[in-house]
Amino acid sequence: MMNALFSFGGNLSGVFQSVFLWKLDKSYSLLAYFSMYWSLAIILFFGLCAWVARKTSPLYTMRLGFVCYLITYLIMLIFHQTLSEHIFLLGVVNGLAMSLYYVGMHMAVLDLTTNDKRDQFLYVQGILFTVGGMVAPLLSGIIISQLEGMVGYYVVFIATCVFFILAFFVSLRVKVRPVASKSFFWEVVKHPSAEWRKMYKVMFADGIVSGVYTTFLITMMTFKVAGGEFSLGVFNTAAEIISMLAFYALAKYSIPDYRIRIFAIGSVGILLGSVLISTFPMIVTLVLFAIIQPVSMNMISTSMNAMIYASIEKDPQYKEKRLDYIIIREIPLGIGRIIGVAMFLAMRQYFDIEKLLPVSFSIFPLVYMVMIPSLYFIWKKPKTI
Repeated sequence: MMNALFSFGGNLSGVFQSVFLWKLDKSYSLLAYFSMYWSLAIILFFGLCAWVARKTSPLYTMRLGFVCYLITYLIMLIFHQTLSEHIFLLGVVNGLAMSLYYVGMHMAVLDLTTNDKRDQFLYVQGILFTVGGMVAPLLSGIIISQLEGMVGYYVVFIATCVFFILAFFVSLRVKVRPVASKSFFWEVVKHPSAEWRKMYKVMFADGIVSGVYTTFLITMMTFKVAGGEFSLGVFNTAAEIISMLAFYALAKYSIPDYRIRIFAIGSVGILLGSVLISTFPMIVTLVLFAIIQPVSMNMISTSMNAMIYASIEKDPQYKEKRLDYIIIREIPLGIGRIIGVAMFLAMRQYFDIEKLLPVSFSIFPLVYMVMIPSLYFIWKKPKTI
């Protein structure tokens, strides 16, 4: 119930937050700087959030994450028209919210699952999140398109705040599970598992894509082709339905041995879908992208997370060190996000505003393709004679 309320509230505003920021300057710069600021904030705050988790529990950090997400939307409501002048504050608070929430979420996944069943668990969890957010984008699109000016955005943001408050109160009924108070941060930095050390470059590459492509490029590309908030809401609702079907199928058949091939299929799918809609931006390609994108991104993100969790479990003392691994994970991921945003801002110097979106939308998914050989050499099993 907690996750469903949080997911519904987040999906009410999530895809439209990027459009709202874009409408303030129409240049994508504000979106890029917002992404850079929250990425930097995650690197800076994740250690502090882990310290809070040690002193209390990961569940407490998740609750505080709900509160900070609430504050993020309150900032957007309070400053609205002058929000561009407070984008640093918005990014930092959003980064703090993400740090607090994901410390709790990652720890919960490690505590509740084992490697052999984790893929199925992650896909089932995805189904629950999808159910919570299935109707939300369509409802938001209707509200925004029916109300004049930016009023619809304010109504949607207020509704999001209400659902975050409800998620917080429901979380008070969830039992607290404390973690070890001792930190193994430097020990993990110096002597991690062999697989984890090799995963640094993969996590860095993943950050390059997530800092730009999954943060705002998908939303803005579909918004441009769809032609308005209502159409964007319809698209995202359709994507959620397809996501649920994909999660169900993958939960039924996925096993650890399939992770790399699932990641590879997803990478090829998202690249082809991105190039297709960038080259031929029309309703037909938007429909095809609506089918390809949620399935491919589910395959990529879930396989990637499962491999990261598996590399943590390779450490004989992972139960004591798991929180430190989760903290350190955010360093290469966060640096990658910042580099991705910097690349996008640099591309702005070479492409006009009309070409910037389709060109960058086609280029960033290439990073996933580059990651495939690295993952293969990290996780391939030695041949036995």
